[in-house]
Amino acid sequence: MTFTKNQNELLPIVVQNETTFIDARLLHRKLGSKQEFSNWIKNRISDFGFMENSDFLVQRKLSNQKGRGGNRKEVIDYLLTIDMGKELAMLEKNEVGRQIRRYFIQKEKELRAVSQLPKESGLFKGLKPRRINDRVLYPYREILTRAGYKANNNGGRRHRYWMHFVKEGNLLYVTEEFALHLLHQKQVINNRQVMLATQPVLALEFYPNQTKGGAL
Repeated sequence: MTFTKNQNELLPIVVQNETTFIDARLLHRKLGSKQEFSNWIKNRISDFGFMENSDFLVQRKLSNQKGRGGNRKEVIDYLLTIDMGKELAMLEKNEVGRQIRRYFIQKEKELRAVSQLPKESGLFKGLKPRRINDRVLYPYREILTRAGYKANNNGGRRHRYWMHFVKEGNLLYVTEEFALHLLHQKQVINNRQVMLATQPVLALEFYPNQTKGGAL
């Protein structure tokens, strides 16, 4: 089984009520396990001591299929913590499992970065402002770091938004307005990463005309 970039972006991360889970059924499919899903997940839970409501959640629903008695079958889904998902990926002991584990680690970092971004009021906390021509300015490198960027990540901003910058000696200052713009921009970037990490509405095989970038 080849693990491609497109498969990466469709791995089963689910965000519910600001908590991140892994859809066990889709993870089982991506791992290429030979076991039937219900046996696979029950055996893994039993053999390795995973605990309900701690390591995973159980969701029960009725399928559209009917059993022998004419009643609709019950489907049991499992939502796993990222830690449990990483462990299950490693238990497959193959290259796909190792790559999925690394993927989960990366997505966990991205999701954690969203929650670590400061609120607007916290962006300036403890910083000594400069006031020039009735404009409030703050140290640019410190603002970059607090807003989730690398301190040396200028990205051509000083040239493009020159009216928001002032240099005094070796220190570069940026206006309060532009500092907030940087924070909002980073929030959008991180939220986009979260959305790309979220599980698809349907499994990949239901999107035969999927093109690069996810357009249909």
